[in-house]
Amino acid sequence: MSRLTFLLPAAALALAGCAAETGSVTTPAVDEHKSLQALRAQLRGPVAQSPVFIDGAAHDVAIAVMRQQSNPAIPEVDIYRFRHTGWQTQASVRLDLGGSVADDGGTTTPIRTADITPAAPPELVVTVHYNAGPATAVLSDIGGRWHALTFHGGLTPDGDERFDVTVGNKGTLTSRENDCVPDCAAGHQVVTHYRFVAASGRLEAYTNR
Repeated sequence: MSRLTFLLPAAALALAGCAAETGSVTTPAVDEHKSLQALRAQLRGPVAQSPVFIDGAAHDVAIAVMRQQSNPAIPEVDIYRFRHTGWQTQASVRLDLGGSVADDGGTTTPIRTADITPAAPPELVVTVHYNAGPATAVLSDIGGRWHALTFHGGLTPDGDERFDVTVGNKGTLTSRENDCVPDCAAGHQVVTHYRFVAASGRLEAYTNR
């Protein structure tokens, strides 16, 4: 698979200055923005990008791009950091999600930032679409390596994704899933709350009281 050494921007500029719980995002400098525009033009197929976010490193801004792979047909998220005159790849995370990537196109936000763990960079909340609805994974640099956090508990087995996820205060997450009882057509919506637990390194289900 061919890979670009540098990469992207776009509609994310409108998200700069979000509230604290959405992660530390920033407006790109002129050279960063120019480089993003040129590189974004080279991408093909559905592509979504995050806002430019502060990653706490010497070169202190980064960005993430989600691309649809064809073989296998799964999304991949690439994280880039701006160095000198261009965006250089920092990490690549393949998501065990399936689903399809929605091109951001200025009207959707398939990659958002949020403060969920104690890691310096914000987490990346990435959403893909199935016929049944949107599914979300959370990528984190906690531990010094970008990876998908595991959801533990709730209706479905441990994994990278949950359906219809929203981000709440203090880094909590809420999913809404069909229990398919007695069947999916007549099932009931079950709400599950998650939060990051440092001891396990997972997003653990908890009771919201």
